[in-house]
Amino acid sequence: MGVTSLQIIFDNPTAVFMPGQSLTGRVLVATSSSVKIRGIKLKFRGEAKVSWTEQESRRSDNGETQNYSVIYDAEEEYFENKMTLVGGGGESQLEAGERVYPFNISLPHQLPSTFNGEHGHVRYTAKVTVDIPWGKDKETEITFQVISPLNLNDEPSLAEPKKEEKEKFYCCCCCESGPTTLVVCLPYSGFVPGQIIPLTVELDNNSNVTIDAVKIKLKRDLLFKGRHPSEKTNSSSSELAVLRLQGIEAHASKTWTEQMIVPNSLMFSNLKYCGIITDQYILNVEAVAGGMYENTDVNVKITMGNIPLTIAQDAPQFGIPIQSPNQNDPSNGQFPTNSMNPINLPAPIPGFAQQVPPPYGQPPFTSSYPQQTMDPALISGQPSLYPQMQMYNQSQLPYPDVNVQQPAFNPSYPTATAPSL
Repeated sequence: MGVTSLQIIFDNPTAVFMPGQSLTGRVLVATSSSVKIRGIKLKFRGEAKVSWTEQESRRSDNGETQNYSVIYDAEEEYFENKMTLVGGGGESQLEAGERVYPFNISLPHQLPSTFNGEHGHVRYTAKVTVDIPWGKDKETEITFQVISPLNLNDEPSLAEPKKEEKEKFYCCCCCESGPTTLVVCLPYSGFVPGQIIPLTVELDNNSNVTIDAVKIKLKRDLLFKGRHPSEKTNSSSSELAVLRLQGIEAHASKTWTEQMIVPNSLMFSNLKYCGIITDQYILNVEAVAGGMYENTDVNVKITMGNIPLTIAQDAPQFGIPIQSPNQNDPSNGQFPTNSMNPINLPAPIPGFAQQVPPPYGQPPFTSSYPQQTMDPALISGQPSLYPQMQMYNQSQLPYPDVNVQQPAFNPSYPTATAPSL
């Protein structure tokens, strides 16, 4: 009896929007009999919340230590839009049948993307309430996603080469040996999911210590900021991709030119306009020293976006020839049978070492920079998670079997997944 159905239906069936877009749709109300109501109200809201619990201890007046739980949390509101569909002054009667109430609101232009994490989320909801006097209100709430584009070309510094270096001295048998110098170079530092990161690693080992291996990790660091009862942060880190290279002996040097792919499954969220959740990406290169010696590591901060750098599409200033999509696709069958013989190595990159063909039976890429095409949906103004780009199967990547491309972080939070495009 009464209200039998209450629905919020978006005109966009994917329920995925971009900042500044209009949300249009309708509210469907079905009643099986006449119902007295005060009104029907619709509310749209965008907010972020973080929360986690920590165990802390304190000493009581009698000297005993007491353990207790502390909840750290914080909230941010980005917008709240309310509208009255029916009523607003006194009571009214809904007769039996179905009624449709259209709505149209505009989203703010600066919003963080939808995000779900272990200790917090950014969430957008629409809620309709039928206010029934002297009875239980009828409510329905649904979520919709906001994808906030991050154009890497808006930050010119991301298109510039980046170089990080660290030097370490080892003490051997009470005598200090020469330094070990680790250098990491990137032609640019802005990437999108599915894109290849070209990097050069130089290791100059003037010490008496053997370097067992060189590990390269693409890491994602999430930082949650609590504000109550006091300011505190909680962080979590995950490895998105891993490479392992052979080490070198003492008093030796070596240079590697490698390619690490950013997992296409990475659910990148633009949290630029969120003040309580931070999303950071680090390329960590570590020289693993033998024995009990401390490792040498270099961290290079990179930026993720969903609109790629123009330089990453054709790389003209690095002397890389522009290849056609067929030439750039390892699956086109143009590689020779003897994969140990290098073909079409990329042109030299100023200031960077040359690529050495990998000795693990995989053919090299014909170009270090696969061409990418912009998703027409972005040009037309319709929401799209990431631009379209060429992808390579794991078996086609020039990495040894011990290297692993990890799945995206947040696999345990299914509500964060985006719709198929």
